Amino acid sequence: MALMNNGQACAAGTRLLVPNSRLVEVKQGLRDAIHAFAVGDPADPKTAVGPMVSKKQYERIQSYIRKGIDEGAEVLVVGEGHPEGFEMGYFMKPTISVNVKNDMTIAQEEIFGPVLSDIAYDSEDEAIRIANDYKYGLHAAVLGTDLLRASRVASQIRAGGVVINNMADDPQAPRGGFKYSGTGREYGRYGI
Repeated sequence: MALMNNGQACAAGTRLLVPNSRLVEVKQGLRDAIHAFAVGDPADPKTAVGPMVSKKQYERIQSYIRKGIDEGAEVLVVGEGHPEGFEMGYFMKPTISVNVKNDMTIAQEEIFGPVLSDIAYDSEDEAIRIANDYKYGLHAAVLGTDLLRASRVASQIRAGGVVINNMADDPQAPRGGFKYSGTGREYGRYGI
């Protein structure tokens, strides 16, 4: 979800909340998985991440990555600059930052680029608090093997659409945003 439309989408996942007990495992999984997302020509079906929409947006995203580092985040995978072989244009490397605290700029602002912030938590209540401590509320996902627990957590997240063990919601289901997100409380085929 963080790389959907190169991260240039309002429903792109920008924060990944991970239990501290699984942090090492998730970091390794992220390191391994990011290489499957090729940067390149958007007309090539093998490409997962194309160029940013403009030079201004490319520079804006780079500044967010630097700001995250300045505020104490650690770049786990890739980072600033152009990917090798794509020095021309507004191509950028998908970036995953770890040791992110929820009050950091990269965790609190919509970056609109292929940037993911990994935020650790200790308890379910803390995860819900972190998820809701955000000025946006368009889309969220809860992942877990205990579906009753996942449903309980999902019901407490203030977002227009919350999916369980999936990354995309049904485009026909009524949904909307909370806080600064969305175009109203109900849209989609059934909302209309």
